[in-house]
Amino acid sequence: MILVDVHCHLESEKFSGMLDQVIADAVKTGVAKLITCSIEPGQWPVSRGLAGKYPEVEFAWGIHPWYIRGDDFHRISELAGAKETGAVAIGEIGLDRKIERPTFELQVKFFEAQMGIAREIDLPVIIHCRGAFNELVISLKRTGMPRAGGVVHSFSGSAEIAAELVKYNLSFSLGGILTYRNSKKRSRMLKSIFPGRFLLETDSPDIPPVEAAGKVNVPGNIRYNLGAAAEMLGATEEEVADATTANAVKLFNLEL
Repeated sequence: MILVDVHCHLESEKFSGMLDQVIADAVKTGVAKLITCSIEPGQWPVSRGLAGKYPEVEFAWGIHPWYIRGDDFHRISELAGAKETGAVAIGEIGLDRKIERPTFELQVKFFEAQMGIAREIDLPVIIHCRGAFNELVISLKRTGMPRAGGVVHSFSGSAEIAAELVKYNLSFSLGGILTYRNSKKRSRMLKSIFPGRFLLETDSPDIPPVEAAGKVNVPGNIRYNLGAAAEMLGATEEEVADATTANAVKLFNLEL
């Protein structure tokens, strides 16, 4: 099986001194590509450097809503060069109603500016959204989507919300939350987006699967997410791997 982890954070200090082994272990699991997602401008050169060092790694540039600083707004214009430098997406960007700071108004300002750049250079977007799906749709109506599309990572919405977001050419990635097999809503949603709109992620080093609870999450744990998804879908692991990898290759224009 060939797998793609479409969302991880290899820039994290939690991987300091161990990335060689972490990536080697992921490759042994069947991971052919990992997309590492920056969260603020200081990480952009780090993300690019990781992709240059490891052939399995691709990178995305963005400013995550949690890490917005008002004086970084002028940095968004630098994203116009992301495609030329080898980035496969603009992200992680998004909207989050479950945090008090930065203000939601500032989040919208940063999100829509980054969406505008993504449209201009036609890179897909990687979106974080918590408690703000209605607001996300409103923003998407204003900004439009890149022709390349995008993905809502760690998607927590219903099948109905997914159906609304599909209208904007969005797909959905899920990770360790899949291994908590206790949600009928999630199972129904997953069946509604499989096979054409579902991708696999780990969000490592965060959100480990139940099989690795309490440990630093690593990309190799994607095998647990794969197994849980197959169980929920009533499909084989090979069928899920084939579909999610094909979706990732198409969305991010990957070469495996």
